[in-house]
Amino acid sequence: MERQNRIRIMELVWPLFAGIGLILKVINRTLFGWWLAPLLQRKANTALGDDVQENLYFLYTKGQPIKENWPRALPFDYASVDIVFENLRFCFTRGRGELNVSVAPRRAPHESYQLAVIIAALDSTDIMQVRHLNGLSEVGDLLRARLDELNGAFSESRYPEFKKKTLVGKEGRSDTDPPGGMGPE
Repeated sequence: MERQNRIRIMELVWPLFAGIGLILKVINRTLFGWWLAPLLQRKANTALGDDVQENLYFLYTKGQPIKENWPRALPFDYASVDIVFENLRFCFTRGRGELNVSVAPRRAPHESYQLAVIIAALDSTDIMQVRHLNGLSEVGDLLRARLDELNGAFSESRYPEFKKKTLVGKEGRSDTDPPGGMGPE
């Protein structure tokens, strides 16, 4: 009998708690969401930018970080930094223990590819043979050694041919592979 009473009480009280939760969510978004989310996102992006500058300093000496006037709020604890370097546009994204690096042509930033796909295309190998990189220091070592080759592949004259090679690399990737050939940072 006592169990049935508890169930009835919960049936009566549950809508009240759901209503209170909805009201608190609306108040939180109204009072804090419009200014706090961009502030926290800018702080996370700045921290990632500092880490990228520390480990990939050679991109900052000749490249140019792209500053957002109003940062878009990314889910969870993700942060994102974009850097333009000669013919290349790099996007570094970090969050939830992952690091993703994508590369796009400077003049076509929406045609981006994960770094693992680019390396596989440059080496004319299967994407499964590309070594997984763990952290910005390993990405820095890889990019430092291959930056001229990457820049040439994304030049206006060579990019159309290189784009065909990257499409083969994208098709060979399975859903179980870590994105960008990166492991946890």
